[in-house]
Amino acid sequence: MSGLSILVAVLFAVACGASGAVGFLWRARRLRVTEAAYGIATPGLPHMAVICGALTGAVVGFLVLYFAAYAGGFHPVEWIGRASYLLVAASVGMQFFFLLRLSLLIRHEEQGWGARPPVDSLGARRRERLTVLRARFRHYTDLKTRDDEVVAEILGVIGTPLLNARRDQSRLPFYGYLGTVAGILLMAEELGRITEATETFKVLASMATGLVLAFQTTLVALVAFLPLRKYADHLVQRLAAIEEKWLAAREEGQE
Repeated sequence: MSGLSILVAVLFAVACGASGAVGFLWRARRLRVTEAAYGIATPGLPHMAVICGALTGAVVGFLVLYFAAYAGGFHPVEWIGRASYLLVAASVGMQFFFLLRLSLLIRHEEQGWGARPPVDSLGARRRERLTVLRARFRHYTDLKTRDDEVVAEILGVIGTPLLNARRDQSRLPFYGYLGTVAGILLMAEELGRITEATETFKVLASMATGLVLAFQTTLVALVAFLPLRKYADHLVQRLAAIEEKWLAAREEGQE
């Protein structure tokens, strides 16, 4: 590669990283609006968004450059299969950002829960709403019905994005299957080119590209999916423990 090619490649990767940082930062600002409505704030959210977005964009840019540099030519099916790598990389970066944010919020709620939770926590809002409900409803049935709605609403600030993240994670294996289908199509095309016995080995060698693409994309997608889903399930369990503490406050009559 010439010096000019290297410079262009570096600038392209930097541009992709900057684009990713801007996109994640825009998403972080929207999250800030939601958090402000409940008096909470994820610590270092803008910085976290910039770092995660820049890394994600840079990885996607590097993959594009890598495929462009080592591609023997332009083949639509082959590039569709390679696009699965890009989809997996972008999805993993976004999932990591969301799960990291939710993890920080859950940890803050776990550490701050008590008789007097910090004012910048969902636990404080839960205590306030419980006090108001106790003053308005004397019968336990009415109190329980309204309080269940309150707990579901407040926990939804963390629970809803967490469930959405788990749903989005389910798409990762399908991104890998996209590469698998593309690889199988490439193999089928090469098989169709066998016209003489002497050409068999040449075609089989060409089929290796499609075979690697078919299995490797699925492997990458599954390897990315499993740890993300495992950690998301762990966060769900921690959130369920917080809900139990909040409900115990009502059952025990704590103020």
